[in-house]
Amino acid sequence: MLRFVILASLCGCASAQYRDMPSTPSVSAGLDSALSQLFALDLAPGMSVAVVRDTQVVYAKGFGWADVEARRPVTPETIFYIASTTKSFTGLAAVLLDEQGRIDLDAPLSRYLPTAKLQAPLDPDSITLRSLLSHTHGIDNDGPIVYRTAFTGEHTNDQLLTLLAAHPPQTSGGQVSRGYVYGNIGYNVAALAMDVALRESWRDVLQRTIFQPLGMTSTSAYVSRMPRERLAQPYRWEPTGFTRAPYGKGDGNMQAAGGLVSTAADMARWLEAHINGGVVDGRRIFSATAIAETHRRQATLSQNARGLALNGYGFGWQIGTLGTDTILNHGGGFSGFSTSMSFMPQRRIGVVVMSNDNGTGSALTALAARAVYAKLIAGESFSADSLARLRAEAAGVRDRVAADRARRAARPQTLPFPIEAYAGTYENDLYGRVVFSVVNGKLEARAGQAWSAVEVFDGANNALRVELTGSGNVARFVIENGRGVSVEIAGVVFRR
Repeated sequence: MLRFVILASLCGCASAQYRDMPSTPSVSAGLDSALSQLFALDLAPGMSVAVVRDTQVVYAKGFGWADVEARRPVTPETIFYIASTTKSFTGLAAVLLDEQGRIDLDAPLSRYLPTAKLQAPLDPDSITLRSLLSHTHGIDNDGPIVYRTAFTGEHTNDQLLTLLAAHPPQTSGGQVSRGYVYGNIGYNVAALAMDVALRESWRDVLQRTIFQPLGMTSTSAYVSRMPRERLAQPYRWEPTGFTRAPYGKGDGNMQAAGGLVSTAADMARWLEAHINGGVVDGRRIFSATAIAETHRRQATLSQNARGLALNGYGFGWQIGTLGTDTILNHGGGFSGFSTSMSFMPQRRIGVVVMSNDNGTGSALTALAARAVYAKLIAGESFSADSLARLRAEAAGVRDRVAADRARRAARPQTLPFPIEAYAGTYENDLYGRVVFSVVNGKLEARAGQAWSAVEVFDGANNALRVELTGSGNVARFVIENGRGVSVEIAGVVFRR
């Protein structure tokens, strides 16, 4: 995925050494100016922002379009898919259940999934819910559970339990590693364990223990329950402008590692709860100890992410520093959507930014959050030089996208067989099925909820290109007697 690399120079404050600046009535206008300048870079069709300070929402606004074709504007009540930001909700739900004695974060996985099997040397007796939720479990993220839960949505809990044995151990330097490695698999398995233990879906647990008490009325793990006229539609940037992308999420592939829709207004309440130790609107919603446990460093790491020095992971929160300030944050990205959520506990400031593009839009959400902190803490706005650099970088990203599209368009779109030869249903015992169909004279691919147009990659060798998982993969067909008998996608063979 194409991303921006210039972040440290944002607002002309390269050192990010902020000085204290009290809030004034002009703060909202200052934020509006900075964010409007950013949005004018045309990095996404729409953006929604909410800023919390202490116990108040000090800024909430939508920019651009939730639906370009319908000319429906973004507001703080527009519903976006928030992807991996979901992990912070799943993490708190697990801690609350632990406090209630309904689960034990330090119990072995085998207590909740006694028939679970893992590839040696991994053992369900030595992996805990805590390690699953802190990405220190040692199970490789690349496998059928992640594929089915995040993309196709074709699974049952019994299937997921069986598929766990297909995920190999995580390795580093040729050795099995139990260190921090970010992914979805830990949260997928933890949610499976909680479902079985509680006899209740993780979706309903979140609704009952978090969304309802907090008054997050527009947040859900069920897309089908949200008013369609309030959903932000997904887009991707093309040389001709922003183009509608498939809405790749339905109820089936909303999952505990990345399966919620929400609004900036609702997410502001979520940030207020974390800033104030579980208190919102003067009422205690969650225990202070539960909130603190999600913020506590469960895993140690050392990474740099867009100018943030990350040193740990809590339960659904990355822990790091921005300049001299501690910051807890988590992002989320999926085809057509990007979210940045963060707060500074000492400063008592929280920011959420959502966009309906995850290419250039992912840069927009990170830049917008950084601009808010710079304005609120240091009173700094964009310098002419920093804006010029950002414009140049945005132009460079667009040039690279245009060059990629030109390369793809230049490939001969001829095949040695009629396109009907490639159509059919292909299956894999672990990954399920993928269906290639001829629609209006063109090939399309579908794997459960995931859909993709199909283009020719290398026609002479029966190789096509699909985007079933948000990025391009080559689909290599074997044709016998003028009919496809198998197709290999990302190393997985599906047979007709």
